[in-house]
Amino acid sequence: MKDLLRIMIFLSIVLIGLFYLDPSINENDVLEAPRTTDPLPSEEITDESLDIARPATGISSYIGKASERWIEQFGEPGRIEPSAFGYDWWVYNDSYAHFTMVGVKDDKIVQVYTAGTAADATPYKIGQSLDELYRFTILENEVTVKYGDNSYTFNVTAEDMDKRILVKFEGVYAQLYIDSIDRALEAVRFMDAETLVRHQPYDMMFSGELLPIQTPSSTMQQSIDDANAKQIVDLVNVYRLHHQTKPLIADPLANMVAETNSEDMAKQNFSSEELEFKDLHARLEEGNIDFEQAAVNTAARYFDAAETVHGWTNSDVHRKTLLSNQYNQTGVGVFGKYYTQIFLETKPVIAQKQ
Repeated sequence: MKDLLRIMIFLSIVLIGLFYLDPSINENDVLEAPRTTDPLPSEEITDESLDIARPATGISSYIGKASERWIEQFGEPGRIEPSAFGYDWWVYNDSYAHFTMVGVKDDKIVQVYTAGTAADATPYKIGQSLDELYRFTILENEVTVKYGDNSYTFNVTAEDMDKRILVKFEGVYAQLYIDSIDRALEAVRFMDAETLVRHQPYDMMFSGELLPIQTPSSTMQQSIDDANAKQIVDLVNVYRLHHQTKPLIADPLANMVAETNSEDMAKQNFSSEELEFKDLHARLEEGNIDFEQAAVNTAARYFDAAETVHGWTNSDVHRKTLLSNQYNQTGVGVFGKYYTQIFLETKPVIAQKQ
């Protein structure tokens, strides 16, 4: 009798273990953005950066110009979405090979981001090797930006040199997003001085005044969250195509599950109470989502979709999930600076013969 009881207890433990360690479910840890220190005041900042002429051609040449000039060349965007920094994103996603997002503020181009292999990112080319970038790019550990009567110096670390290089041109700044595993250029972000200072992607010293932080209303924040979610879907598919992996199809039900997960992440981080946090299996069951396999990537504290996807791409475990060819659908939800992307393998629906 005792032996039978031991066997039953052992089998129960095994079944519980199989339930909670379901091999068809993969939950990666939350990826946090690199921490930057609070901006440090400096009595005087000396600009020792080298003067490099800005590109005369390519998408960066539109920085500072009227948005009408851009439309004349590239047409109307597929989507117009708000950001948390005062500009609107114009999203061009009809062709992932030309995928581009344009930041527009007061009818002027303040930023252009591209991950499209066919986009003209002169003097760069999406996909070119990091070694080539090192040979033809002047790399500086400190980059000084002047905006109005203020000066800001960004400290670019050795790790940044392998993942997010900052280059200063005359009146234009470029962030080069590097795939540190393949050692290749994955995307480029060109921007004006104000945009770079507002993003503050690196440790920063300043002389003068800091720009005031813009806090969106709750309604606007919801729109920004929705925009970031859509942009993550686009960017992940662009990066998957870079690595010869089929794009994912967005699932509305999975989007809702992902959004709830991100909101719960935020509540858990800011609440003094211990809150129950459901695992992916439970959330998918509650959402009535059928799947063969599932995984989730989460992130926190990144300032926008492009930074988030770049972070996942340079994290081994998140990258493996993001680029896996075993998934065919996805759901993305964003809540402030908390991001969730669910990956699903679902069976194809076979039409019944009449």
